[in-house]
Amino acid sequence: MAIISSYLRKIGEDRLVSPLIAGSMGGVLLSMLTGLLIYAFYTVAQVGELIEAISSFIAVLVLTSVIYWMNKKGGRIKQEIEMKTKEAVEKRSVLPIAILGFIVVFREGVETVLFTLPLIFAEPWNTVIGVSSGISFSVVLAYLIFKGGMKLSLKKFFQLTSLLLIFIASGILGYGVHELIEYGEEKGWNLGLLAEPAYVLPIGEDNPFHHKGVIGSILAALFGYAVKMEWLRVIFQFSYLAIGIALIAYTQRIKR
Repeated sequence: MAIISSYLRKIGEDRLVSPLIAGSMGGVLLSMLTGLLIYAFYTVAQVGELIEAISSFIAVLVLTSVIYWMNKKGGRIKQEIEMKTKEAVEKRSVLPIAILGFIVVFREGVETVLFTLPLIFAEPWNTVIGVSSGISFSVVLAYLIFKGGMKLSLKKFFQLTSLLLIFIASGILGYGVHELIEYGEEKGWNLGLLAEPAYVLPIGEDNPFHHKGVIGSILAALFGYAVKMEWLRVIFQFSYLAIGIALIAYTQRIKR
């Protein structure tokens, strides 16, 4: 949105900033409505661990597509956005700009809904605080780009965030596998060794380094840290992490 707004100012089309913002606000509202409807459906369904597992797997798919997109188009995103904005401006109507703002925000909004869904079931208030903090930081960053003329290398920014997202996605995948194992135990599934703990760290719940503690919860959110993991979780979580890091490194090597 900051890139589009800056481009509109640069070409002397300030009048289109207002419909752009109006369209983006529509995207925000519809994203929130989508999130509330999905949350309400899952709450009414009351299938516990299975829903959390499915939500986690969907979130991983979404994040994986985002990571792929950032690595593929990260270096050209500014040019592509400006090109789409130019095409909308050339139609001599405010509607295409409003639609562009709506699509850009709604697409990211739905991704955010799917990404945060498994987290909000596990830690509702912490998730709300985290999302609010992220949005606030994004608004400040966008303001600095739009008003302050801040220069941001989107290519490097996307490289760093995609690497961080690999760790976050692997952690969410591991959490989903853990919830699926718990659901399977309730249903009487026999997973054998795969459901047995691969390791158990001697850290109690009152310790800040426990994955529910002050420090451990941050590590859990960012890197999928847990004081105990089943073999199936270890296999999926660390395989995804290893493959993801290798693919990012390979992609960056090809680009150079």
